[in-house]
Amino acid sequence: MIVRGETTVIRALRDDWFTLLFFTSLTVGAEFTYEYLPLKHTSLPSLPLGVLITAMSIFLAFQINQCYDRWWEARRLWGQLINVSRSLGRQITTLLTDNRISNINGEKETAKFHQELVYRHIAYINTLRIALRSGGKLSETDWQFLAQFIANVEIIELKSASNVATQLLQKQAKVLGKVIGKDWGEQQVLLQLDDSFNLLYDIQGGCERIKRTAFPDRFNFHTRIFVWLLAMLIPFSLIESEQRFDLVAMVTETMLAFIFVTIERLGAELRDPFENRANDTPMSAICRTIEIDLRQQLGETSIPPPIEPINGVLM
Repeated sequence: MIVRGETTVIRALRDDWFTLLFFTSLTVGAEFTYEYLPLKHTSLPSLPLGVLITAMSIFLAFQINQCYDRWWEARRLWGQLINVSRSLGRQITTLLTDNRISNINGEKETAKFHQELVYRHIAYINTLRIALRSGGKLSETDWQFLAQFIANVEIIELKSASNVATQLLQKQAKVLGKVIGKDWGEQQVLLQLDDSFNLLYDIQGGCERIKRTAFPDRFNFHTRIFVWLLAMLIPFSLIESEQRFDLVAMVTETMLAFIFVTIERLGAELRDPFENRANDTPMSAICRTIEIDLRQQLGETSIPPPIEPINGVLM
């Protein structure tokens, strides 16, 4: 995600310089064609094009709204993941104690149990992040990263799972089911933790829905084709004036065509917010924020630093 104030003219030109150069060349070429080539009908009627521009503007506005809704929902879900994770960390460290749960004996065993649950949750959020970016597959490098939070025996079991994040929450529930007894008070603690797991499943399901529900391919294809065709027609419809190579007119033609194509491309980027691009949800930074909060809830002092933006982009 590009942080606030980091979108500059230089960054914009770096990403879109080829498109701007293309339409500048097309505008100059249209002027040369109209002036020097023996073509009587080079200039296109501007009235029909004006109607098309109006219609396409409405269509693009609708598309941007739909794409932004997907982008904002993704960011909202990961914001909710922060809150639920903090609540889960609080529940683990304050409710699962030796004076509330009969099967937990002593402060040392309590601390070890807390660390196991919290670290498995840190593995869960990072697994969700990796799966959303990779389409569900974890590489050996990913497994090595997760090994700092969960045991190797558990990793071997998880490698055969089709959805690793789901199985990590399943493991959390199984561990709690074995430790928490049948006492009414202990069962109330289990119900509170179970509510947090249900919220995590809701968040995970929402993210997977955004990831796996793509826009119809024909919608993407026709939108891109129509926008480019319309943008390429603009320079040939605004050259009816008697003055040739009017700088103001040429800049206007170029920018109008450039704006249409850039808006369409921006919508395409917002449409898929988990692809690890500059405008996408900063899942790595969010995972690190959650890890810092949870490890501090455990009372640890040696914690990793927050992830800072690199060249104005927070990943």
